[in-house]
Amino acid sequence: LALKKLMALVEQEYLSNVRERERLEMERGVWCLTKLQAFWRRKEAIAQSIQLRQKREREIQIRQAMETERNQFLRERQIYEKQLEDYYKAMREDHASWKRTQSKVSQDQTKVRTLRRRLKKEELESVEPDNSECLATENWKREWEAKIMSGVKDMKSHCIHCIDQPDNRTEKQTRLTIRKRVKGRMKEVLARAKERGIPMETKEAKEVATKEIIHIIGEEERASLRKQMDDAFLERERCKEEARLKAAAEERDANSRATLHAVSVVATACRKWLARKELRRFCLETYEKEFDERNHAFFYMNKITREVSWAKPKAMGEFEIPAKDEWKILRDAHDFPYYFNPYSVQMRWNPPVSEDMCCGIVPHTWWREYPVRSGRCPNFGCKLNEDDGKRYCYECLAVP
Repeated sequence: LALKKLMALVEQEYLSNVRERERLEMERGVWCLTKLQAFWRRKEAIAQSIQLRQKREREIQIRQAMETERNQFLRERQIYEKQLEDYYKAMREDHASWKRTQSKVSQDQTKVRTLRRRLKKEELESVEPDNSECLATENWKREWEAKIMSGVKDMKSHCIHCIDQPDNRTEKQTRLTIRKRVKGRMKEVLARAKERGIPMETKEAKEVATKEIIHIIGEEERASLRKQMDDAFLERERCKEEARLKAAAEERDANSRATLHAVSVVATACRKWLARKELRRFCLETYEKEFDERNHAFFYMNKITREVSWAKPKAMGEFEIPAKDEWKILRDAHDFPYYFNPYSVQMRWNPPVSEDMCCGIVPHTWWREYPVRSGRCPNFGCKLNEDDGKRYCYECLAVP
């Protein structure tokens, strides 16, 4: 009975502990979920605040970029207008210079030819002598000197190799020859050492004699190569003399042929000059030079066939067909209108006073502003409107 009571008490305590543990686990889970939810809400709030801040920053950046782009466009526009004006100013100066040059060509042709002949003569007289042959000879000598030095060095190395480690019968024979010469040289070495009072053993004398013999063999090789160089030099000079005589004979023949050719060339040039002059007169009567506003370039139209071409008639040569004296409206890189006269090569931003302008009102979109400003149409007045008595361009008349 006591055991049953004890077991019942233990079971009761066990169930109480289990319920307590479940309660604690539930409280822990609720606490964790509360913390997790708070963390997630805080993260969402931070993300939304970051998005709002980034949105405001982007709006500010866009406004600043628009202002910066507008200011930069105005600055670039000022620079571009100055560059365009300088460009047309330089073009006008070049055109004026070209016209002055063309007006004097007919009067200065004889003077120019005389001056060219005199300058050519002075150039021929002031030409420095041709030193290429001397330089070639010096290079040839330097190459031979390098070849001699290399040959002497190779011969000494060959002798040393034959003495130390001969590889074939020829090198062994060379070693025997060198040893005989060394043996004969040892007596002189010992005699010189005895005269100078220098104590020297046979082994030392042999080493000194070997070095001297190798040096003598090198000098013999040097003398042999020197003789080869002299023979080669004589042969080279003989070939040069033969080439000089042959070139002199060819030059005499060429001069005689050139004299006959020059006479025919001068006569042909005179005939061609007269023919080109007549052909240029015919081209001036047949073609007219027009300016294309879209491509900013000249084109040439045949008055008879009405054919057009970008290329100038070849018969004009270096001469030019004069353009018409009229104003053209052009557009620059920013689509701004300006006026250009191809005859006088003048450029201006304001409409010319001598021309009738269009009275229509059009939006000036090239200013890159919002709202878009409006103003007078930059085109020329091509047709008179009977309703109000004003001139308009074809584009403004097409607008209802």
